[in-house]
Amino acid sequence: MFKVVKIARLCNMKTLNVILGLFLALLMVPAVFAAGEVNVGKCTDTTGKNCKLLITDVDVKVDSKSDKNMEYGDAISEEAKPGSKVKFSIELFNNFTDAEDVEIEDVQVTITIEGIDDGDDIEEESSSFDIKADDNDNVDIEFEIPLEVDEDDFDVTINVEGDTDKNGSQESEMTLTLEVQKEKNEVRFLSNALAPSEVKCARNVQLSTSVINTGSDQQDDAILEVSNEELGIALNEAFELSEDAFEDDSKFSKAFTIKVSEDTDEGTYPIVSKVTYNGGRNSKTETADLTVTQCEIAAKDEDEDAATKEDEESKDDTVVVVQPPQNDQGNLVTAGAVTAPQLPTEEKSIFESQSFLVALVVGEVLLVLIAILLVVAVAKKRRE
Repeated sequence: MFKVVKIARLCNMKTLNVILGLFLALLMVPAVFAAGEVNVGKCTDTTGKNCKLLITDVDVKVDSKSDKNMEYGDAISEEAKPGSKVKFSIELFNNFTDAEDVEIEDVQVTITIEGIDDGDDIEEESSSFDIKADDNDNVDIEFEIPLEVDEDDFDVTINVEGDTDKNGSQESEMTLTLEVQKEKNEVRFLSNALAPSEVKCARNVQLSTSVINTGSDQQDDAILEVSNEELGIALNEAFELSEDAFEDDSKFSKAFTIKVSEDTDEGTYPIVSKVTYNGGRNSKTETADLTVTQCEIAAKDEDEDAATKEDEESKDDTVVVVQPPQNDQGNLVTAGAVTAPQLPTEEKSIFESQSFLVALVVGEVLLVLIAILLVVAVAKKRRE
């Protein structure tokens, strides 16, 4: 009988605990609803007075994969790699009630990935905006992981700040962890460009190309090949790449001078740059297009030659008019030529010529002078 009583008491205790638990849960429901939204971040005000700007949801997308509903201190499940795009989507909430009617102004989100850039931080921030009471807003901030980066775990800090007219500044913070991993063997192009990319009369161009080792292994036998069969281009260069992302030896740059023949046809020619590494088992390719156009001087010379040829051809078809000699009788017609008719010449008498009239006037003047001299001489002789 004692055992029965003991069992009954135990059952009563368990029942009492269940009832008590249900009662406490019911008491918590109004408190949860009264609190509005849950802050997955952390209020930076230790007094708890200025904790109305909440971080209610954080999703992180690394390249094409997402990690949703993250909480304070979580590690991002998807690993990033050199050059990865990392996007943070953050939901914020103004926890002032409609009755309080307090707008949080100049809200700004700042995200910092600490020590990822050779010991330095990289940071991005949103533009500022306002959130009305009992309302939310969303912010997206995107990073690109540097190509020069070490394999490691990096702390990510999300800081949210805002201000109010009478209720002071509001601030929340959240921390996450981002892991960066590298491929064992990976080389990428940093640049690959032609200068100029279009040629006319000047037929020399320069191809500048640069590569970087973004893998975790050193590359001792990398080869860069530049080629175009139509232009007869076949260039290559062997080199090594260090695995340390922050050493100069982890990168290789080369400028090739390419001569384009003057008789190259107009068109676009793809110049292919190919880097081979990991003992020839891996490769990457980049293409730069070279446009060849006709030289303007050459085009002008061709136009002039064509015009000269056209003039010569037109001369062959021209009708030539030949003037006959003055003593020819009548009009003369020759093969392949037409003679213009000769107008008759009018003959004048010597007495109608201008020179005869001048001589006549001079003679008359001389006669008058002689007459005067004779009169003077006669008069003088009579006086004697």
